Parts: sequence; structure tokens; C-alpha cells
Amino acid sequence: MSNQSYYERWLKIKEQMKVALAEDERLQELAVATVGIKPQATAVEIVSRVYCKYCELYNKLCECYDQMEQIQRRPFIKTLIDAITCRLLELKVTLENVEVFEFTYPENALQQMLIVPDDIKILCPFHYPFEIRQAEMQYIIDEIFAGNRLGDPTPTPSQLELLEAQRLEEEERLQMEKEAEIKRKLAMGEEISITESLHLSPQELEELRLQEEYNTHVFNIQRMERSRIVTREKVHKFNKDTDLYLELAGLKKPQASEHLRTRASSLIQKIYRSFMEMKRKHKRELSLYKKLDMIISSWNPPSAKQQLEKVKEQRRNFRRKYHEDWVKENIKENDRVFRLREGDVMEEISAEIRQWLQEWYDNLRLFDEFPYPEEGGSILIVKGETFTIEDYIEWKAEEEKRLKAEGGQQKSKEQIKAEKLAAREEEKRLKLEAKLREEKRLLDYKKARLNPSNDPGVYLTVGHNLEHMREAWENYEIEWKDLDERHPPTDVIKGYIMKLVTENAYQNLQFQLRPIVDEIMRIELNMLKNSLKIDYQDAGIAKPPQSKKRKKPKKVKEPKPDKIPPERMFQELVDQGIIKKYPHVTLDEFWGDQNYGAADTRAILWTPTFPPPCIGDVKEQVRVRCLLTLGSSCHNAVRSQLLVGPKGSGKKTLIYAIATETNSILIDLSPMNVYDKFPGPKNLKIMFHYVNRISRLMQPSIIFVDNADKIFCKKVPKEEKLFDPKRLQRDFVKEIIKPINAAEDKILVLGTACEPWLAKGGQMYKAFPSLILFPRTDYGSISYVLTKTLMNYHGISRDFNVHSVAQVLRGYDINTIRKALNNVLTGKRVAELYFKPLLPEEIINAVLDINEAVYTGVDDYDMYKQWYESYSPWGQKYLDYMAMLESQLRYKLKEEKKKK
Repeated sequence: MSNQSYYERWLKIKEQMKVALAEDERLQELAVATVGIKPQATAVEIVSRVYCKYCELYNKLCECYDQMEQIQRRPFIKTLIDAITCRLLELKVTLENVEVFEFTYPENALQQMLIVPDDIKILCPFHYPFEIRQAEMQYIIDEIFAGNRLGDPTPTPSQLELLEAQRLEEEERLQMEKEAEIKRKLAMGEEISITESLHLSPQELEELRLQEEYNTHVFNIQRMERSRIVTREKVHKFNKDTDLYLELAGLKKPQASEHLRTRASSLIQKIYRSFMEMKRKHKRELSLYKKLDMIISSWNPPSAKQQLEKVKEQRRNFRRKYHEDWVKENIKENDRVFRLREGDVMEEISAEIRQWLQEWYDNLRLFDEFPYPEEGGSILIVKGETFTIEDYIEWKAEEEKRLKAEGGQQKSKEQIKAEKLAAREEEKRLKLEAKLREEKRLLDYKKARLNPSNDPGVYLTVGHNLEHMREAWENYEIEWKDLDERHPPTDVIKGYIMKLVTENAYQNLQFQLRPIVDEIMRIELNMLKNSLKIDYQDAGIAKPPQSKKRKKPKKVKEPKPDKIPPERMFQELVDQGIIKKYPHVTLDEFWGDQNYGAADTRAILWTPTFPPPCIGDVKEQVRVRCLLTLGSSCHNAVRSQLLVGPKGSGKKTLIYAIATETNSILIDLSPMNVYDKFPGPKNLKIMFHYVNRISRLMQPSIIFVDNADKIFCKKVPKEEKLFDPKRLQRDFVKEIIKPINAAEDKILVLGTACEPWLAKGGQMYKAFPSLILFPRTDYGSISYVLTKTLMNYHGISRDFNVHSVAQVLRGYDINTIRKALNNVLTGKRVAELYFKPLLPEEIINAVLDINEAVYTGVDDYDMYKQWYESYSPWGQKYLDYMAMLESQLRYKLKEEKKKK
């Protein structure tokens, strides 16, 4: 796609942004005015429309941010992405409250908007892993994972000599062993490979092995091809000799008559034409079925996605080149502006401040306090965020009233202390009253909803992030409204605009010189205050009027440098096995289908049904709660999630996928992994310190706790006492969860649990207030996995009965099913598919033959449901909602009986 196309797309995104903001503002008006919406399905659709529009905008903005080559527009797009992320998380919570369920189904809103679920699937933005972590930290990660040691103390000369001696001794020993083996093979008459007679490095040996393996395959193909050619020539010669013998012996049958041959050829032509017509029709039908995904072809053309990625990477390279040129031009322009306008800018700033001082003196005959450097200095005067003359007059009048009421006496320390204590008690009382009022309001609201005639409807949650998003959008409009035209110049589409570079240079010069001017003006202000004080004393006024004293802000303490360098801490955690490499898994490799019928069944007015979520719904939940949260800077982001489900349900796979998609480091604090690491209370504190420092320095980071329920278990089983799984229980929340700042840190704590009912719910809830419950494998997901896997084989019928197999295998984990398919479809079985079709029984028997197969029955999964209702607040909300529906239905039936 060209730069012009991306620019035109950006103009369309701007229009979509205006529409989405307008609709969101209407939603906020309903929430602020506490307007109830009913029925429930209508409220779901209203919120879902805004949520879906923001999801679509989010994906488009991320693509523009990645591919747009206009350097100066990208920071504004990044700000918009961050603002939309916070609003999306907020709307997700609102949608959950409206649906009274953690899993949300906006399909009815999608139908109205004429878009498909893939359009609102949250994508992992390209900039997550590459614009958060510093290049120095990435270098440390790459080097240590490559096997190079960093951070080790520098060895002394004697240690270096000892290491060199050990290396030479080891090389001599290996050489002697090789020579002894060669002599033995020569004596026994065995063949000696080239790798044994040469001194090669491990890398060269691996290359040689791969080359030998490649040559072996090539030789096999050549032998098979030569054999095929020889066999064909032999058969051809045999048939030719046989035909010649029959002809010479007079045993060859005479040819048919001309008339019969003509009729036969006509019949063959007719049948062949009919066959070709049927073949063309069948081909057209197949093409149509493939487009409709009714049939999946075993052969896929070269992926268009891969070609698109190559093009995107080329555009990124162009963008990086433009960015380098822009940085160089900024440096040159900053130097030029500083040389030419340094004095003029200092005079302008001084004139602004002197004008402010003159206004105060002319109106009030006094001077206001100068803002402290920690607040921003005179920049607050320019923004109008200091004490105005009107504010001073109002404050002065109130101060005089207060002093008059107090009789002009100052309060003692005891009186001030007593007033503060009384104010705190009053604040506590007001909070308790507000809490009781809110509880009473909720109780009255629940009672009112029991009767459909008195039902106030669903109240929407008031959002707090819409203002930030509107502010980000207005900032962009102010800067770019005159530049975004239908036919703009080239520098608006790609590269950079020199005018903005110059304006930015002036702004930087202002920020650079303002602190210097502020110090000068503070000295001048003190001189003016002293002169004014002398004037008041000469006039006989002993105590001149003064402005309100400014509170001096606390100085932000600079963080102390670490005594231990990051590379040493990282190396130590890698050596201990706490930071480790994880499998490269993407979210696309976690297969599962969504429940597309849930939106309709839940929207039935009086008798809705609530089908269980599917594996694809869990995947979508992970996208929002984990992927979106990990890259956001939102106060409302929940940074710890507990993944609960039966064994083999894919919890670890999803965690590896999140880490892969975001290029995060994985810190494994599983109880079975750290039981013997950093022994003792003192060393345990060191481990927590290392984990906290590394997770922040090298963010994005994922702190992974496998079997987190064992940390908070009620009673440790005898066979697990050796591993001390409760070792982290006391300090886990204090040392890991609490230090995470949701607005700054890109850290996610992910735990897994297979038997959560054995843990202490209260303690585990403090660490993991949010959870994602994995469902039992369903028919849709299993049939999806079977279809995706089996249709890759050319010999399998396109209408293979995956549906009955999926029905039979419900409850078996996906990993077991995929392993069974690999066991069945061996090379020999694939070769036999042409004359011996695959049977459903073969797949079912292969699943049953796997000893490690995990089957979760309906009764087994009920234990997870019961625990979920007691642990999660959504369990009680769901029970209250069901009671409300039953009550409304009873009232409705009574009214219908009365009418009859």
C-alpha cells in the first residue's frame, strides 16, 4: 500500500473517530443522568456498538502507527492509541456489568454495524515489544540467552591462567581420545568419516552434518528417479517386442472396420466432452465452496500474509531512515535557532514575567509568590495556573472574615491538632454514611428489578477515561487541522515538515532558557519586594500585605543506583532457572472456536439461556485482559490474572503465546521451581529484589506462577512437603503484587490453577482478584481442530465426518487430540489413504490409547463452576440476576392469567 493510500485511510479514521467520540459522549450522558435502559439486550447492544467501534479504531490506528512514514504524526497517534486502550478496558468492564458475565458477546451489535468478529479482534500492536524496552536491556537479554556470560566478576590474572590451562588440558584429552578411536577403527577395518579425521569446531561439525543429511536425501531422490526411468523403458521395450512377435506370428487381431471405429471415436468424444463439462462445473463449485470456507483445500498457495509482512518490513526500514534524517535535522535546527535567537527569547520571557509583576503591582500594590522550579517555574504563569488577582481578592476577604471570627488570635498547636483529628473523624463518618447509602440504593435497585412493571432498567457505569481521549484528539486537531487536507504536499504524507521542526526548535529553546530566566527574575522579584517593604515602612505601615504562601512541593528523590548491575542480576536469575527461555508460540496456534449463538440466546426477553463459553471466547478474553493490559499505561488496568481450568486445557500455552506476542521476559516463580532457589529468608528477599528490579528494567515482563493454588493451599500433601509450596505465601502480595504501578509498569502476573478449591480463597484473591475460567472442551472447538488438521492431508476426503468424532471426544483436551492425530497419520498411513480411507473410529481409538489423555466430565467440571461462584464476584452477581429473571417471569405470567 502506498503512502497516499495510508494517508487517505488516515482521513477516514479521523471521521470514524469523530463518530465514535460523539456516540461515546451520548453513552456518557445516559450514565451521568442515571437513565435506566431496558430490556437488558438493548443495553448490551448500545454499549457493544461503542466498544466495537473503538476496537476497530484501535486496530486501524495501530496499523497506521506501524506503517505511516510521516514521522511527526506518529507521536500523536501513539497518544491516541494509549487513550483508546484505557477507554476500551473501561468499556469492557461496563459491558461485563451490563451482561452480568465475564465473557461478552457483541454479535448483535456487529450485525447492525455490518462488520464481522475478526474486525474487532484486538491485535497485538507492533510497537509493544520494540518501543518499551531499552536497547541496552535488549542487548543483555540477547547475549545471555545466546550463552554469553555477562555480569560475572572480572577474573584475576591467576584465574585467567588457570582457566587457560584447564582449556588446553581438555583439548589435549579430547584429541587423544579421537586419535585412539581412529587407530581402533583402522585396526578393525572400519570406515573413518571425514569428521573424525579433521579438527572442526562444533559449528562446522553441525554444518557438515546438515550437508551430509541433505546429500543423502538428494541421492535417494536421484536413485528413485533413475529407477523410474529404467522401469518405464523396460516396460515400453517389452510391449513393443510383444506387439512385433504377435504381428510376425499372425496372432494379432485385425483392425475393426472404418464405420465401427468412426462410431467409437464419436462416442468417446461425446463422453469426453461430457466428462470435461462435468469437471469444469465441479471445479467452479469447488472454487465457490473454498471461497465460502465450505471446503478446505489441502494445498495452500504461498501465504499472502508472509508477502504482506515483507512489504511492511520494507516500509518500516523507510520509516527508520526518515526518522534518522528527522533527528539530524532537529539537531541542526536547534543549534541554528539557539545561535540566532538566544537573546531575543530571553528578553521575551523576561518581558512576560515583568508584565505579570506589573499587573499585580498596579492593581494590588504587592507581588505574588513566584512558582517553584519543581512546579514548572514561570511556565505556570504563561498557562494561567497561578493565583490570579480575582482569586487573591476573594481569598483576602475570606481570610479577613476568618481572622475576625477568631478574634485575631492564632490557634495553638493543640487546637490545630484537635481540628485535624475532628476533620478526619468527620471524613470517616461521611464515607461510612456514603457507603451505607450506596448499599441501601443497591438493595432498593435489586428489589425494584424483581417486578417488570417497576423495573428501572440497567444503569451504565460512568467512565473516567473519555476526557483523556477527547483531550488527546483535540491536541491532534489543534496541531494538524490546517495540514490534513484532501490534496496535501508530500511532506505531510511522508518524511517530516520543516516548519514543525523549526517550531519545535523554538519550543525547545524556550524550555532550555526559561529556568535560567526564572532564576534571574526571582532575584529581581526579591529586590522589588524589599523596595516595596521599604516604601510601606516609609508610609507608616509596619506589616505590608502579602499574597498567599505557596506550598513548596516535595523534591522528587532520584532513584539510587543499583549496587549490583542489571546484567549481573539477570545472569543470576538465568543461572538459577528463574528466568528461562520459553517456546515460541503465537495466539494463532492456540486453536478454538467462539460461541456465536450465545448473543441470541442471552437476548431472549423473559426466558434467556446462558450457554457456556467456548475456548475461542477464552482466547478473546486473554487478548483484552492480558495483551491489551500489558502494553497499556492505565490506572484501571488489572495487572494480575489467574488462569483456572482442568489439566491440559492450554493455560501454559496461552501464557507462552502472550510472552511471544509481546517479546516479554518470563520470570518463573512457580512453587516447584523456586523451592530450592535462594534458600533462607535473607536470600529470599534478595530474590524478590532481583525479580522486581529486572521486571521493571527489562519490561515488558511476565511473572509466571504455575500451580499458584499450591502457594495458598490449606494443607500441604505429604508428598509435596519436601518442596515447601507455601514458601512464597507470606511475602508474595507484599513483594510482587503491591510494588506494581499500573500506570507505569508493563508487568503482568499470571498464575495457573488446576485445583483452586484446595487453596485459601481470601489470600489467593488478594494476589489474583481477576480470573479467567477455562471451559471444558466443546464440540465447536474440537471440530475446528479436527478440520484444520485433517484437511492438510490431500488423501483425506473433504467431507470427512468430523462432527460425529467431535461429539464423541467432548471433554478430552486439545493437546491429546492433536497428538492422537499425529499418531494415526504416520507416513505409511498417509500413503494408504488413496485406497484405504481414514475412518472416524481410528481417531477415537487413538485418543483412547493415549495414557496421558486428560478427560474432564460434566460432573468434574461442576467442581470448577461451584468454586467459581464462591470465589469470583461474578458468581453472586449471576445468581442475583437469575433470581431477578425468575421473579420477573412469575409477575409476567400472573399478569397474563389476569388478562385471560
